Amino acid sequence: MCGGGLTSQGHSVPGPRHRVTALTTTTTTTTTTMDIKDKNEFIYFMQRACENQYNDCYIELYNILLRAFVSADCDFDGQVSEEEFGSMIAAANALPQKFGFDWWQGNTSDQFKAIDENGDGGVSFDEWLGFAYKKYQSQKLPMAFDKSEKDAFVSDCKEVNNTATESYKKLYFFSWKCFQAADADRDGQVAGNEFHTMIDVATAAQKRLGLPAPFQTNDDRDAAFRRMDENGDGGISFDEWLAFFLKEIIAPVAAL
Repeated sequence: MCGGGLTSQGHSVPGPRHRVTALTTTTTTTTTTMDIKDKNEFIYFMQRACENQYNDCYIELYNILLRAFVSADCDFDGQVSEEEFGSMIAAANALPQKFGFDWWQGNTSDQFKAIDENGDGGVSFDEWLGFAYKKYQSQKLPMAFDKSEKDAFVSDCKEVNNTATESYKKLYFFSWKCFQAADADRDGQVAGNEFHTMIDVATAAQKRLGLPAPFQTNDDRDAAFRRMDENGDGGISFDEWLAFFLKEIIAPVAAL
């Protein structure tokens, strides 16, 4: 373990509740703390992070892996040697292990050799990131709400009014996915020119499954935006979107 101390904090919007990630490195311990409170929220986070490299959850995962790399690079040469590699694995494994996922099993020496393809005795950050991301993508996680088949999708939608269920939480976190995809300028609101993206993401699964998918014309979308933007400030907040999403997009499917 490296000597000295490093503390860094990164901020991201909720995606599930991963607002702040902090890494603290001391002479004896490295910890990564996220305010994901349970296993299901961790699964939602990893589903998003492993879907593509453009969403907020991937960016948070990138930062976790970056901080694991920096904490292990004891001699500050920009690479992690085999001697330093074990602490990087331990730092990366802390979060999944907290929720019962041991994704870094195996001999660290064998894992190091698998990453160090050119055999130069050092792992660069791009090699580490690519290897770790492929490992996470290969894990068997439950199907994401918007990737599920028709029966499962409709079943989850039917819990739209029951906030205590895991199905409702899927709807809630999916609504964040839609909102984040549309909030391109990261100002915490969705403007009229961003609203179409939010509807596209929100209704893609319904269209794929042959289920009711409202607001498919520009006129319908513009009218819906004006109806939601009651104060006329040109922006939709997340709570306004959530109420609209549940009532206007999910409820018609739940009524089937």
